[in-house]
Amino acid sequence: MVQHINGFDEDSSSSMDIYKDGETASLGATEKKVTSALRVENAASITEKEDNDTPTTSKWQKDDYFKNSTQEYLFIFSCMMSQLLNQAATPQTLAIMNVLSDSFKSEGGNQTWLMASFPLVSGSFILISGRFGDIYGLKKCLIGGYIMFIIWSIISGLTDFSHSDTFFIVSRAFQGLGVAFILPNVLGIVGNIYIPGTFRKNIVISLIGACAPIGAALGSTFAGLIGTEDPSQWPWAFYAFGITSAINLGISIYSIPNNVPTNIHGFSMDWIGSLLAVIGLILLNFVWNQGPIVGWEKAYIIVLLIVSIVVLAVFVIYELRMAVVPLLPREIMKNRYMLMVLLALFLGWGSFGIFSFYYFSFLLNLRHYTALWAGGTYFMFAIFGIVAALVVGFTIKKSTAPIILFVSMVAFTVGSAMLAVTPVHQTYFRMNLGTMVILSFGMDMSFPAASIILSDFLPMQYQGMAGSLANTMVNYSMSLCLGMGTTVERQVNKSGDDLLKGYRGAEYLGIGLAGLAAVIALWFMAEDFWIERKRGLERAKEIDLS
Repeated sequence: MVQHINGFDEDSSSSMDIYKDGETASLGATEKKVTSALRVENAASITEKEDNDTPTTSKWQKDDYFKNSTQEYLFIFSCMMSQLLNQAATPQTLAIMNVLSDSFKSEGGNQTWLMASFPLVSGSFILISGRFGDIYGLKKCLIGGYIMFIIWSIISGLTDFSHSDTFFIVSRAFQGLGVAFILPNVLGIVGNIYIPGTFRKNIVISLIGACAPIGAALGSTFAGLIGTEDPSQWPWAFYAFGITSAINLGISIYSIPNNVPTNIHGFSMDWIGSLLAVIGLILLNFVWNQGPIVGWEKAYIIVLLIVSIVVLAVFVIYELRMAVVPLLPREIMKNRYMLMVLLALFLGWGSFGIFSFYYFSFLLNLRHYTALWAGGTYFMFAIFGIVAALVVGFTIKKSTAPIILFVSMVAFTVGSAMLAVTPVHQTYFRMNLGTMVILSFGMDMSFPAASIILSDFLPMQYQGMAGSLANTMVNYSMSLCLGMGTTVERQVNKSGDDLLKGYRGAEYLGIGLAGLAAVIALWFMAEDFWIERKRGLERAKEIDLS
């Protein structure tokens, strides 16, 4: 079934199948049946949009967006670089976490914020940035995000003169705000330009996904190189980052078409829902990352935790019952199958957020690697991440999204488990190397598959939101679940004398999160198989009767 959601056939007999607890709604060229909780308007709006489009000039583009092939290739390159820069920004502080702590003379507890502040803000604002792009222009929002990203990357380096780790953490948070307006709008533009289900679109999104591990490898390695050669020059990791972002901004301005449709359906911004979502998400994330540092017995931690839960509950109620134009399409919020996909993505990437922090902590504090060697160990992500992303691109039409999702969640589970049992005194080229290979498939099979499903499923006017959903799960979960992992670590290693025991405790939580994600994905896959089998039998029966 999901293979139909992933895209339409390229001929006039396109069809779209949508779940509803074992039943389906099929929108074909000659018949329309409404039996789905997702409302057939979604599918109808896509079909109507395709019918009313300017006649396509290629079998994969919806309009003549590019002047020549060079512009299209530069566009794809700029999209890949956007993903690469985002993923490079996340781990670049991990390889030099000890260098930063020494430079700012900060307490060890603040090390989690060196990583967590960036995905905290990016994950919280990505939820609304896609809607901004849908309403005010995908390209405009992307450019605005890049400008903020560049400015705060440079400011992050300049915080060295302030000798304040708090200023650095805040600067990193604003970096995250910038990237929040880049990634979903990149995917939104791709979703508008390329025809759903075509090989070209699947490959483009897979290439974008492949840049996630490449960015992680380059970001951690480059920062580690600077931190090892001259620790006092660590700001150049962020200056160079800003310069690279500025170059890609120039490429994006040139290559991204100016005629991408903007709010053709006249949507308005859901300001109340946006405010509730951002406040609730930021407070919840702040509590889980600050609680382990100052202690969960602090009154303001408990108060903020309660407030965040209440605000998020009000957000859900408001979106379902009161919002005129909800921030999240109600069809998604009411459909358990789509929610299962997003929840699995959240848990899988949450486990990876725990893995990332404690992997570097393990190498730097127990194996005593240099920043360069610790960052350089990510190189396996770059190699096998490309392999995994291309596997998705070439097989997404032949296999099904539930299978790909399940395999990726198993990879997250196995990778987290391998780190949890890795001996301290062992060469990298044994357990650690295998862990990297397996986790590459977790990252680069989950994100492209989810992005393709959401982009192809949602109507054209929600393409920015399609990018937001997947990226919100990825970025926000890495920060929130890291706070949970740190809480477990502090409880297991209360004395602070047994680092390995504390790290293992956090890693076991990561295994649990990824394992739960695998169970959800397996359930999703089993239901898909059963429903598809049932439909196949019904079709065979109809053929026999005819």
